[in-house]
Amino acid sequence: MMLRAIQRDGQSRGASATKIIILGDLIDRGPRSRDMIEMVRRFDEGTSGVVTLRGNHEELLVRSAAGSDAAQRIWLRNGGAATLLSFGLHPDRLRGLSAPERARRITQAVGTPNLEWIGALPTHFISGDYFFCHAGIKPGLDLNKQRTRDLLWIRDEFLQSEVEHGAIVVHGHAETDEPEFRHNRINIDTAAYRTGRLTAIGLEGPERWILSVEQK
Repeated sequence: MMLRAIQRDGQSRGASATKIIILGDLIDRGPRSRDMIEMVRRFDEGTSGVVTLRGNHEELLVRSAAGSDAAQRIWLRNGGAATLLSFGLHPDRLRGLSAPERARRITQAVGTPNLEWIGALPTHFISGDYFFCHAGIKPGLDLNKQRTRDLLWIRDEFLQSEVEHGAIVVHGHAETDEPEFRHNRINIDTAAYRTGRLTAIGLEGPERWILSVEQK
């Protein structure tokens, strides 16, 4: 639905190159995580017009498949079970197993090609005056020196900051009822998994506009 909305919007604005930037967290938000991974991967690998960024949920999956016991426990409690079900692996089959054995079964279910693609996803993207990432940045730290953990996980320190960041940060991760516009950041996470409403923002020079689709 959103891809069609973006296509229609682009056609209505005349001939121009459109780059779609996906801010991460493709998985763990319902029964179709596998479909999301496979669809976005096709787009990402098939055209230079799509940039897919890594979210903290993708990070947890990759670390779980690499054998991290801590990541496995956090991931399975926060949507990972639904993702495994979408790949045909019931999470009950992981009970009582060692972390390496859980990792082996996760890798077998999700598939090495998918895991390698997810693991190679960038954490940020810069275009003009905008810096795109999943969660946000460490205020006061140069944009070129940001840490992966902050880009994927940061919340209050970034959300409450009023300092200029050197670019306007476009992010998700922090659920909000409506897109949030601040002088130093834009939040477009309208919790689609819960509200049924997926939001995108169009940016061209100083112009900004919102695209929204709802599942009924």
